[in-house]
Amino acid sequence: MRRGTIGAGLALALLVAHSALSQQEDPVNRYEMLYGTPVDVSLSDLVQNPMAYSNRAVRTTGRLEMSPSVQSRRTYMLVDSAVDIALLQPVPEIGAEFESDAMQFLGRQTQITGLVQELSGGLGNPNQPRIAITFWQFMGPPEEVKGPLKFVDVSLESLVSRPGREDGKTVRVVGKFRGRNLYGDLPARSERASGDWVIKDDLYAVWVSGRKPKGSGWELDANLKRDTGKWIEVIGKPETRNGVTYVRAAQVRITDPPRPTADAAPPPPPPERPKVPPVVVFALPLDGEGEVPSDSRFVVQFNKDMDEATFKGHVMLRYAGPTLPGDRQFDGIKLTYDQGRRALTIDPGDVLRPGRQIELMLLPGIADIDGLTLVPRPGQQVDEAVDVLRFRTGT
Repeated sequence: MRRGTIGAGLALALLVAHSALSQQEDPVNRYEMLYGTPVDVSLSDLVQNPMAYSNRAVRTTGRLEMSPSVQSRRTYMLVDSAVDIALLQPVPEIGAEFESDAMQFLGRQTQITGLVQELSGGLGNPNQPRIAITFWQFMGPPEEVKGPLKFVDVSLESLVSRPGREDGKTVRVVGKFRGRNLYGDLPARSERASGDWVIKDDLYAVWVSGRKPKGSGWELDANLKRDTGKWIEVIGKPETRNGVTYVRAAQVRITDPPRPTADAAPPPPPPERPKVPPVVVFALPLDGEGEVPSDSRFVVQFNKDMDEATFKGHVMLRYAGPTLPGDRQFDGIKLTYDQGRRALTIDPGDVLRPGRQIELMLLPGIADIDGLTLVPRPGQQVDEAVDVLRFRTGT
């Protein structure tokens, strides 16, 4: 696998991405379309296993510090311990915003979302960073509250139906706790961090970030439906992006439901959101990669939680083209599914022959936990399979 410094191949790839999709407004959506949904991973795991995450989108957290080793310009790094260090580089769209906030975040926990690259300079030298992250999203620590907050009472209906009008102001909103979007009240792709959660009143829902759903004598689990339904008061600053409202919370507490302003018949329930079928979003090695080692294993990541039982008999490896002397069937293939990462690992069970093209075929019958069957990526469907990934072994 190629290694380099933070300014080489990775920066060029991100520059091409920026130019290709520059008409879109939100850099978060733009880069996630190119590099897939970020995986949540600890900084320690990134540093200790850099090859597993190289050129992948990740979300991680650490202490923001200034790098002492780069003197020509101000450079920051994310630190978890004396050896768990990552150099940081913002993409151009957020560079000015990050520079204005970074000095306030120094020495404090900061969340970074971006693309990982392994650095050659850190190999064998524990004092040098082993990875760099070129990031398109960051979130600093919660704001420290000093004294009583001054705020304006705003209903969720007013906040959502007039997007952007209250952005940057300190407001108080009240809504039912809906966990980590457990009921699909907001688009799944609008989630910006794994710790964010949703409140809703009637048809109007917003994301809440910056504070966990807990306080003195109470705590709610954002991943459990049984904890939903409680009314939560949130005081913070709203921000609107792509029609979705996010409230950066300074204070949260359990409260009573808002008083109705008038008796009215309940509105009809909104139509059920159409379910999205599963599709391949990432592969390692990359689809089409050459010079794959003969002892490689293949990892395929999906956009949905998959039904592990449906992989059996529906995943096949083969050599492309006519059978050559010495070719063997991959009868010893082993499949392992990681539910947390939505990733399927395929072990060929045999040494790959040099200089050959390998086809990883995903056959009809693979389904997610909702029963929806796998669909091909655009332009990838072939007659006998739903999707095919191709690799070439080194000579």
